[in-house]
Amino acid sequence: MIDRHENNDALKGQRGVALIMVLVVITILTVVTVEFQYESRVYLRLAGNARDEMRAHYLANSAMAFTQLILYFQTTVDQMIAKFWKNNPPNIQLWQLIPIDSDLARAVAGGMFSMQEQQSLFDDTTIGGMNEENQEEVNEQAAGLTFGEAEGFGSFEGHFQATVEDEERKINLNIRPGNSAEKEGMKKALLSLIEPVQYDILFENPDKYGQYHDRNEIINAIVDWIDPDNIMEGFDSGDEASRYEYLEEPYPSRNHFFDTLDEVQLVSGIDDRFWNFFSDSLTIYRTKKININTCNPEVMRSLLYQYLAEPLPQEAEMTTIIDKIMAFRLESGGFWNEDGFINYITLGPDLILEIKGDTNGKRALRNAITVKSEMFTIKAEGDINGVYRHIKIVMKKDGTLLYYREE
Repeated sequence: MIDRHENNDALKGQRGVALIMVLVVITILTVVTVEFQYESRVYLRLAGNARDEMRAHYLANSAMAFTQLILYFQTTVDQMIAKFWKNNPPNIQLWQLIPIDSDLARAVAGGMFSMQEQQSLFDDTTIGGMNEENQEEVNEQAAGLTFGEAEGFGSFEGHFQATVEDEERKINLNIRPGNSAEKEGMKKALLSLIEPVQYDILFENPDKYGQYHDRNEIINAIVDWIDPDNIMEGFDSGDEASRYEYLEEPYPSRNHFFDTLDEVQLVSGIDDRFWNFFSDSLTIYRTKKININTCNPEVMRSLLYQYLAEPLPQEAEMTTIIDKIMAFRLESGGFWNEDGFINYITLGPDLILEIKGDTNGKRALRNAITVKSEMFTIKAEGDINGVYRHIKIVMKKDGTLLYYREE
């Protein structure tokens, strides 16, 4: 006969095991459910990020397209000005006047600047002051420019913006080494850029490798990076590679044009200190002239050092001269033409400077400067929900693409 106590104990044991099994199953299901929910949220976030990355990409592309449209209209404006103004033409640069921003795009799409509903955009401007016959022709050409009222356009999420910088405001390093005029011109311009005494600290102290570099050594190293031979510039012998043999990972001079501006930092003597001072004044896109309406004070100083007669102004006086040029440029909207710049710095009333070589010197200066730019670096950004995409291109005004990078 089975004892009831033993039977109850067995039953209790079975119930305990069942309870434990239920708890284990619940625990496992809870872990699986939480893991599933976590993975679902991760995949959902990844999908959302992928979606936003694509949207940010197209927002950045919209900024780029907006910029290209402005540069396209710049060509039209240039043609109109050349046709209607024979003397002292206005220097209208749309890419400097129009902010490239999604807020502006939304305003345009909303009809803020509708040609049909509002007064002509050209009224009360220089163009508005033309004679009646020319004004009529301009109005006919502008009649087709209808901004806004495109259904759905402008109702996008996110934000885009872009900046435009012309390359003619900088000194070109990518010279043809076989062309002595180009080579000597670059060396002279670069020496004038880095020669002021405030930069002596760069050349009186060693770089991170303990090496000293004077101004001419760095300029010659730039030429050696480009030229096809292995002989050091300024010497009858000497291997260019000797500049780089002491590095932890040695490399030779490339003996070819620079492909990007960042590549210039590989040249011997060009360290972070040098780059922080001068990178904004340098380009590797083969510009031929300096735009006196957009160049920075450092490049303007370099230009004046090259062409002014000796004795050259001392640094304090040169700073005053440059300040006057920049102030006039800002107040007048820029110099109308190259002769306008030369007359301003030589004939007064603000400045009366002497050009080296007089007539021939003025001709040389005129050939070295411009008031318009043909090559531009565009940096566009698109963002939505904290996801960003950046695009950088270098292009000519006619649309020719020279460089593209997205990140």
